[in-house]
Amino acid sequence: MKYTELNGYACNNNDLGVLIFESEDTDKWDRSMQPVFVAKQGTDMNNKLNSYMDHMWDGFYTGQVRLSRFPTLFEASDGSIYDITMTGTPPKKMLFRLSGGVGATIRIAYPGSESRGIYKNGVEIAYNQWNDATAGYGAVTQSFCGENRFIGVVNILEFYITDGCELQIKPRNAIQTKVRMEWTLDEFFSGGGTTTFVDRITASLGIHASEVKIVSVYEGSLVINYEVAVPDDDPKALEALADK
Repeated sequence: MKYTELNGYACNNNDLGVLIFESEDTDKWDRSMQPVFVAKQGTDMNNKLNSYMDHMWDGFYTGQVRLSRFPTLFEASDGSIYDITMTGTPPKKMLFRLSGGVGATIRIAYPGSESRGIYKNGVEIAYNQWNDATAGYGAVTQSFCGENRFIGVVNILEFYITDGCELQIKPRNAIQTKVRMEWTLDEFFSGGGTTTFVDRITASLGIHASEVKIVSVYEGSLVINYEVAVPDDDPKALEALADK
């Protein structure tokens, strides 16, 4: 709205807010992941963000110390969906805060198969329930802050954040994957079904059966979605599993 007496305009959009996200990794001061692109689906909006200015000057040379924290103006109306793309490798741990607006779904594509989880007040929020019709975790419906899902194989984390909410992203010591076999459901289950499948997977990977979780089995010809998890207190275990 234009105000003649002010010789300017005032924005009356109550859905505007500020989204701040940052790395919580130990190298957040010296590893670059910018520029970061924040694009709203269904629009031409694509905000290009750079890192904070150099935090240290020591004489003639700069210290090249920049905090990986990115604030962006955010149009967070009902139904908003944003894709955040980092030109550097995304941090393993991140913190997100939204001030203002209603809320929006955030999508982050990761280069690796390690799954991620969403935490609120230190408590992990489980993925949406599995949807057999779409052969994946249920879509984010924007029902509550922290609602989330991880789309395996394409490795996209989706979560919903609202005004005043603070969320953390942390890696899960798990890999989500699927296999397609030229079998029918009847042939699969008559041959031992999921029990035999888990036995063969664990034998080939050299892991315990408790570390494999069957998510779904459906025709097409036969597709099995499964997750392989390793103990959280063994940081090298997931890397070794990925190599296998």
